Amino acid sequence: MAQGQGPRRPGSEQRRRCAIAVGLALLVWGLRWLWPLQFVPGWLVAGLLAWALLEVAALLLAPRRWR
Repeated sequence: MAQGQGPRRPGSEQRRRCAIAVGLALLVWGLRWLWPLQFVPGWLVAGLLAWALLEVAALLLAPRRWR
């Protein structure tokens, strides 16, 4: 554990990954109307959405507990 950090709550790392995946997928999907993001291929957006859905499913089905 890094110095200066207290004990982490169970599943905090998994919740953080889930929030990053969902936030990134929603950001890319919501900003597709902007000129530079119009060149992002659809399969990449679909991949981000799939990653977000897998992270949410993993969080709901098998939450990480204390080791």
